[in-house]
Amino acid sequence: MRRAPIFWSTIFLIFLGAAPVDVQRHCDHADGQNWLATDLGCLHFKSFEGDSLSEHPNLVIVLHGDAPFNKPGYQYRMAQRIAQANKNTIAMGILRPGYTDPENYTSSGERGITTGDNYTPEVIAALEMAIADLQKRYQPQKTVLVGHSGGAALAGDLIGTYPDLADAAVLAACPCEVPRWRVHMQGVQPLNWAWSFPVRSVSPHQLASRVSRKIPVLLVAGENDEVVPLSIIQGYVRLLTKNRVNARLVVLPQEGHEILLDTRVGKEIAGLVKGH
Repeated sequence: MRRAPIFWSTIFLIFLGAAPVDVQRHCDHADGQNWLATDLGCLHFKSFEGDSLSEHPNLVIVLHGDAPFNKPGYQYRMAQRIAQANKNTIAMGILRPGYTDPENYTSSGERGITTGDNYTPEVIAALEMAIADLQKRYQPQKTVLVGHSGGAALAGDLIGTYPDLADAAVLAACPCEVPRWRVHMQGVQPLNWAWSFPVRSVSPHQLASRVSRKIPVLLVAGENDEVVPLSIIQGYVRLLTKNRVNARLVVLPQEGHEILLDTRVGKEIAGLVKGH
């Protein structure tokens, strides 16, 4: 997520988000290799394998952020790094519904206008269906969800809606209190009135009491993040700990919003994969 610098960028984004979308209700080319079937249609993903795979490898799922001004591909790079750094691990970068990646592959569904408007029940259910498909295929000994920014919000929604889906979660730069974050962003981008539009997004903070107490939840924040203030992430952590969830916050000094590919995040993920 980046700041919209000018008025016409806002108009362009609203136009894109408002355009009619022909959403597939099935996936006729799901192959388990690059495409997964969901109720929204086909979701694209890339898979990377680490060394020494067993019959029950670790499974790491990476979700990208809202990416208003680019085609997200960094979820693939992160998945590749995770697989290379961890034995017995398969890591997948999933292209969220409605998004197009740098190779022009497009997942079915509605992208929205990237104002926290696409963390909807339908998107959450589609991601759960995709992840469950991967779990059925690989029979992992452990599943770790990793999300950045809007992808972190969706990861938070997933562990709150489906408490048994994952064994650990890493939420980096998470706008986990969506209504409060959208008010903040309206102040950051005063010409973008779309931040005040009503949305159907599910906020992770509303589901904090449903997160399993059995799983560790790691929140990672950049100290100087102007997109998602530290106070919003701290508020979500307090809700989790109040409900006796094993939540931990790591603050990266002097870092901003784009922190997922930071080596310190990779080390934290490795610790969760190994069970530390």
